[in-house]
Parts: sequence; C-alpha cells; structure tokens
Amino acid sequence: MEDFEIPVWVLPGLGYVAQNFIEGIGEEVYIPTFTIDASADWKISYARDSRIDIAQRAAARAAKDLANYEEECGWRVIMPAVTSSFTGKGLLGSRPAPIYEIAPATTGAGYLSKELINKMIVGFKRIGRTLTDLYVSPEDAADIREWTDTDIDPVTRREIFQASGMGSVWNVKLHEIQHLGATGLYNINGNGSSYGKFIADGGNDYNAYSIDNPNTTNADGTVDNLGETQILGFDMTDTSSLVMPIRKEYEAHDDPTLLRVQKQGFFGWAELGFGCLDSRILGMGVIDRSL
Repeated sequence: MEDFEIPVWVLPGLGYVAQNFIEGIGEEVYIPTFTIDASADWKISYARDSRIDIAQRAAARAAKDLANYEEECGWRVIMPAVTSSFTGKGLLGSRPAPIYEIAPATTGAGYLSKELINKMIVGFKRIGRTLTDLYVSPEDAADIREWTDTDIDPVTRREIFQASGMGSVWNVKLHEIQHLGATGLYNINGNGSSYGKFIADGGNDYNAYSIDNPNTTNADGTVDNLGETQILGFDMTDTSSLVMPIRKEYEAHDDPTLLRVQKQGFFGWAELGFGCLDSRILGMGVIDRSL
C-alpha cells in the first residue's frame, strides 16, 4: 500500500499567499500481493557423507529461481506501463505511450545509435523527467562497441571500450540485460511467435505500441523473422513510482516429511507485489533490426 500526495498550486491574488494543499482525489493505493514458493531436497546420504556443497547448491538454486521469478514479475508490470496510453484522470492531462524510434533510411536507424539515445533524452526532458538509466540487450551493447569516431568523440569512445561497451553516455547509465533483444524472453514479439512473455495481438499491436516489422521467434527461442527489438529507459531520480511492497520476506523451513523417503530438504515462501504508480518515469526505444 502506497500513500501519495497530489500538490495543487493556487495563484496568489491581492492579499493572498500561494498555498500547497492535498487534494482528496486519491489517498491510498493498494498493490495486490502474491506468494512465491521455493523448495529443494537431496538424498540423506549426502548429509551422512558431509557433502555440505550439495545443500549449498540447492539453496543457491532456490535463491536464483526466486530472483528470476521476481524479475519476470517486474517486467510484466513495466512493459504494459511503458506501452499504454494514459488518458488522464482528474488534474492530470493525457499522455501517449512514451515510445521513441529513428525513422527508417535516416542516420541512426537499425541499431542502437547515439541518435536514438539522444531522442529519448529529449523526450524525457519534455515531460519534466531525466533519462538516467538505459537497459539494453547484448546486441545493443555490441552496437555501442562498434561506434566510430564519427559517432562520438575519441575520449568517450575510449571510455566505452574500457567499460566493454557499458558505462555511461551523456550521464545515462547503460545496463546489459540478457533477456532483452531479438532472442530475449522479454522482447515484445509479433503475433504468431512461440517464445517470449510478451506477444502482440492479431494486428501486431501491444497496447499502444504498433509493431511495423514484427520480430517472430520459434518455440526454442530462435528467430524466425528478425524485426523490432526494444530498449527501456528509466528516470531513477524518482524512487516512488516503481514500488515493490513486501508483505513477507522469504522464510525457509526444514521439511521433516522427507525423512520417510530418505531425503532432506527445505521449503518456504515469500509474499510481495509490484506496481507502477507513474509511467512518466519510463520510456521505450524501438530498434528495427530488419533494416
């Protein structure tokens, strides 16, 4: 549950002072929570032989699975938020989905270019935000490493090479995510794709994002038709818009019932939720890899 305030400024008139008061159109936001379960077990003979590494591996695997599921839950909130057109409620005006793309046959199209990053920086500034972090795919990171001295100045290019294509550009921090890109699990793929968490509808639309050249993937994750991929921008100076309420931290318990089958192990669960309270901190860049 998150509390938030909506400031309303009153212009001062003769004999009056500007005031900042809370308008009662929204006082509380309830974020639904859900449970995440994780368990592991192993043969009791490992404990008899002092194989501590087996229990350590099981615990590490459970922790990794929890992190992967939490990451997926986060992207399932971010992708709809960044592609939906906000119509406006109360004092807030309407706002189209913040999607940025370089037109085909122009400089910077078809790859992660400085033109696309610059366009996103300007787009964020126009709505009073700052692009601080950019999440890209391994292929996008490779594009950055191939920037020449005609793309950026030699000093910045040297810094990028030293940081293996990451680091920052114009104070925008770059983060490489394996699950983005044409073969990524979280890429928005075209209708008919058999892989990925986000698939467009029959008209190749995903909310307010209309895919011109759909990226189509097979069930094994390989690309059938190379098309559009996405990069995600964030304004991380705002720490109150993307929320993750945790109602119960993960708590593990020994499972004594496993002794009946000569095993040892544990089980446990956590209860948490995810929410995006203001999509203005998000922006999506589109790269048409078919060009």
